[in-house]
Amino acid sequence: MVKEIVLIGSSSELGGEFLKKIEVQSGYKAHTVSSKLDSKASLIVNEYLDDSEQISDYISNLNNPYVIFFNGYLKENRPKYYPNIREALETFKINFRVPLSLTIDIAKNNKNVKFVYISTIAAIKSREKNFIYGLSKALLEKNIKERNLSYLILRFGKIRTQMSEGHSNPPFTLNRSEAASLIIKFIEKEGVLYPTIGLRMMAIFIKLMPTKLLDLIEKNI
Repeated sequence: MVKEIVLIGSSSELGGEFLKKIEVQSGYKAHTVSSKLDSKASLIVNEYLDDSEQISDYISNLNNPYVIFFNGYLKENRPKYYPNIREALETFKINFRVPLSLTIDIAKNNKNVKFVYISTIAAIKSREKNFIYGLSKALLEKNIKERNLSYLILRFGKIRTQMSEGHSNPPFTLNRSEAASLIIKFIEKEGVLYPTIGLRMMAIFIKLMPTKLLDLIEKNI
């Protein structure tokens, strides 16, 4: 059976890499949604929140689709860079409000959707380096878990993209190709998942380590 996969934020670097991989494999049919006018997406929208009904209507015509949220926003890297108010608000909007709102609207029209969220180990515990980003992802995860949905949350570490440029490379950093392959590998899974054993071990370390000590370690990486 062909898997129908909808990429929300398909023009992102990770989304583009994922799309290239499934296009050369049998068994997948891709549907792409983007807000970039110069993209070749199946559905181009002006603004995700304003056009959520249009997105939901498009997906309602698909058979048991997988909806993957590739849209993300990261504009903080303390102590190197502190976000301004606009960037802080945009962080919450893109990482929390947009995927949650779209999820609610899509689920109303199609009860057989499987939702996939690209999350981060920063959602485990708020740290100084990317406090707002981690909090926005944690809020999204919390709200998704409370709903009666079929979902997969993939908690990655750093993925090398323009969005993460300038950030230090912690252990178990992945490139776009590696991350995209892992999404394909685990797409049938449910719940919260760490894509590699190393990331799972790091998550345990973060949970047990006091926040102040984590902040000190990250400042010296």
